[in-house]
Amino acid sequence: MSALSAVLVYLIPFVTPGQTYLQLVEHGYTTATSSSTYTNYIASRAVDGDVSQDVSRCSHTDDKRGIKEAWLRVDLKKKYSITSVKFWNRNDVNINSRRLRGYSIRVSSDTALPPPESSCYTDPGIVTLSTIIEKDCERTARYVWIYQDKTPQYNDPCPMLAICEVQVFGCELGKYGVSCTKTCNHCKNNATCGVASNKCNEEGCAHAGFQTPYCQNCIDGKYGEECSENCSKFCNRRNCNGKTGTCTDGCLAGYSGSRCDQNCDTGKYGFNCRKSCENCLEGICNNVNGICTKGCESGFKTSMCNTTCDKGYYGRDCKHNCSGNCLNGEVCDPRDGTCPSCVVGFQGTKCDQKCSYGTYGGNCSEICGGCLNDTTCHHVSGQCPSGCKPGWKSTPKCDLPCTTGTFGLNCLNVCSGHCLHSAPCDRRTGHCQDCSQGWTNNFCNEQTGKPKTDLERMTLEHLKLDNERLAAETAFLKTKEKYLWLKINSEFPIELKNKIKPSISERKLSQMKPI
Repeated sequence: MSALSAVLVYLIPFVTPGQTYLQLVEHGYTTATSSSTYTNYIASRAVDGDVSQDVSRCSHTDDKRGIKEAWLRVDLKKKYSITSVKFWNRNDVNINSRRLRGYSIRVSSDTALPPPESSCYTDPGIVTLSTIIEKDCERTARYVWIYQDKTPQYNDPCPMLAICEVQVFGCELGKYGVSCTKTCNHCKNNATCGVASNKCNEEGCAHAGFQTPYCQNCIDGKYGEECSENCSKFCNRRNCNGKTGTCTDGCLAGYSGSRCDQNCDTGKYGFNCRKSCENCLEGICNNVNGICTKGCESGFKTSMCNTTCDKGYYGRDCKHNCSGNCLNGEVCDPRDGTCPSCVVGFQGTKCDQKCSYGTYGGNCSEICGGCLNDTTCHHVSGQCPSGCKPGWKSTPKCDLPCTTGTFGLNCLNVCSGHCLHSAPCDRRTGHCQDCSQGWTNNFCNEQTGKPKTDLERMTLEHLKLDNERLAAETAFLKTKEKYLWLKINSEFPIELKNKIKPSISERKLSQMKPI
């Protein structure tokens, strides 16, 4: 018998209520491979047609520590439209159903281990399993895998599989339904379709515009008799009536109309255009998400202009800093930066200007003192930065003039006292407007040569009389001293001989200067 004949004979119908499918695993033709082998429990035992569940008739992967996964791969030799997978697990010990917990059934078209998303079934790992298991697996594939990477049995050294027999059910490619008699003409190039459901595979429908996997209705986004018209891309979920194109699930945000082909009116956005573009410049925002396309009105920020400026900022898009000089730490107006009132030393609606030249203090209402070199005082404290100009006392604000009789820098100079009519001198320069008699120059501190007043004449005469009186007194004392000397000498001639000295009066008189 030829190999092909053997295949046809072996592909006997598998009967389930209401459906008939082919059993695709053939002893002697189908092969099996495992990730590892425990002694001589080879993978081919799983496709030898023997459903005995004694371990001697089963395949078994190795039990070495360090193994991370176990799998059995069945090669059907070509692609089929698969509907289900059935396998017999070892049942001669109680632990085998526990070892199987968490397994998965996967399919592929090549020998590479398929990823988890290719699984047609994954055991949750929390239920007690039968030793004979059948699971739906409606796929188009050549290879069927039973995969395990768990170690559910706590004392097992690694994941293990003990599979005694595997059967796979389905139809030849392009066939489906009862006894696999229907063809997949609705699928592209008569490609495979679901054996039970008549779903087309990933190649899609025979005619563009129809919805996979059944290819009976228009795909999302298409409508019309031949499903060739595009639904509006703004239909929610891209769904529209297959005949009229009316959006069946409403519109995406930002659009309106039965076919969702109209933008929201200016100033509106969002689903059903119910939201308003608040605080956007000129009231314009993106019709979909409400982002203000031209920026924000003064005093607001963020892309949707729904947040007021942070403390200390104001203006368009909150780009400007407040002056920081609002009274009592108040924040400026977030729209225009104005302050209710200013701290000491500042002025202007935004309190961003220092007091004008020559002023300082609250509301800039105080007048600066006499600052040196005509500089202005500090706008807050009123202090002069370089000291005081002549005529003012050295105070921080230079706000006290020199006292009468003093003048100049720090008022250190004393007026001459000879200004006419005892008038005070100029506190800045020390000058007199005019001098008293006998005095001259700007300061009136230089005499003219002769006494000009009776007082001056009397003073000179008085000095002359004092000198004359002193001379007379000196002569008297000299005479008296000589008298005493002579008297002593007569009484003590030996001791005082040759010891006569000049008298005190003579010495004093010799030191006097003539008038």
